[in-house]
Amino acid sequence: MDPEQPVHVQADDAARADDLLVEELTRLLASVDGFAQMAERMALLSDQRRLRILFCIHAHPGVRSSDIARTIDASESTTSHALALLRAAKWVRAERTGREVRYELADRFVHDLLHDLGSDHLPGIEHHEHPPAPTLRSTDTAT
Repeated sequence: MDPEQPVHVQADDAARADDLLVEELTRLLASVDGFAQMAERMALLSDQRRLRILFCIHAHPGVRSSDIARTIDASESTTSHALALLRAAKWVRAERTGREVRYELADRFVHDLLHDLGSDHLPGIEHHEHPPAPTLRSTDTAT
């Protein structure tokens, strides 16, 4: 690999003029909605506690909020607040049964991302189907 030619740079001899490249990238970005929402959603992962909560829910779907709090050594109110933020951002969903609230990941994107980050399931926990992940929407209907 040539260190003066990074792999992400177009390497052919007929390289596009910078203005054309900027124009194409500008059109690409303009054709997509939802960057602000995605950035806000992803910002939640910058908190170590919320990331630990997601790892717990990924490792054992259906875990109770009180068990998560004990596992991460946090108060139940602190954990509930973090879970509320994760629910609002659609990282997790909650199911209430009586006084118990159990959590699972909201969609396939979250599940796959946690695997990519190194999270795993506890022994005996099988993958189950997650709804498809929301995607950035293209404003250009032509593909």
